[in-house]
Amino acid sequence: MNTALTTATALEARAAWSTITEPGDATAGALTRHIGHTAALEALAAGRDTLLAALDAAEVAPEDAAHAADRWLPRHNPRHIDETLALAARHGITLIDPATIPGLSDLGDAAPHVIWARGTLTPLTRNLTDRISMIGARAATSYGEHVTAEIAADLAGRGIVIVSGAAYGIDGAAHRAALAAGGSTVAWLAGGADRAYPAGHSQLLARIAESGGGTIASEVAPGAAPTRWRFLARNRLIAATTAATVVVEAGARSGSLTTASHAAELGRTIGAVPGPVTSAASTGCHRLIREADAHLVTSADEAYELLGR
Repeated sequence: MNTALTTATALEARAAWSTITEPGDATAGALTRHIGHTAALEALAAGRDTLLAALDAAEVAPEDAAHAADRWLPRHNPRHIDETLALAARHGITLIDPATIPGLSDLGDAAPHVIWARGTLTPLTRNLTDRISMIGARAATSYGEHVTAEIAADLAGRGIVIVSGAAYGIDGAAHRAALAAGGSTVAWLAGGADRAYPAGHSQLLARIAESGGGTIASEVAPGAAPTRWRFLARNRLIAATTAATVVVEAGARSGSLTTASHAAELGRTIGAVPGPVTSAASTGCHRLIREADAHLVTSADEAYELLGR
């Protein structure tokens, strides 16, 4: 366990809350911000009445507090928390206080309790303007993957950290290009940092973790399975930890558009790569350019400009 950033007790309490709550639980964020993770965990362990009193002191509405207690109490299991910490140790996963990762605090009460990471941790703690996210369609076209590889490799060669979500298609192309260029990359997962998901990217994820310049990170505990909600919640971390988000290909209902939406809400810069007007894979990108004031990106130089460097 990495105790250089804060005390082990505080990190363990943060880890416990990451097993008790789902990502983005703002009620838990309000409670832990008010009294700290350790005191909040003690209130939870003391039972419903003590927990509700703590939530009331944190100015959480009674109805919200009751719903939160119903969610959290059944999931509080000290034995499970100990097993999770042991699992993390076996897989070389480090606990990181989110306050040490630039950008995450902008999420407010929806910020993660803790980050579970393996590989090299430096890419996570670099300046925000040193990181750019490249995201897009899983069912990417050859055009999309080619453009992604060209831009990601060039940026990685300039020392920019390439951030993405390890999915098939554009995400995978971005990670592979960064590694091939000898650069740094961060893969944010929707499941535990010990789980290779998607399974077809098990070798890619292993390369990221073992490259010396790559990080696999998650806000959910080791062993946790990815779910639809966790994928959607994961997207806000990609947006928050980068100064700019570039969408290379995206269909009309692509999940990449939610990442772009999070980026816009956080005041981050958005870029989009244009594609053929006949390509359904570029419909979302064209909409971002037309309706969301996304910067049109056709080269690594234009992507680099989005970082304000």
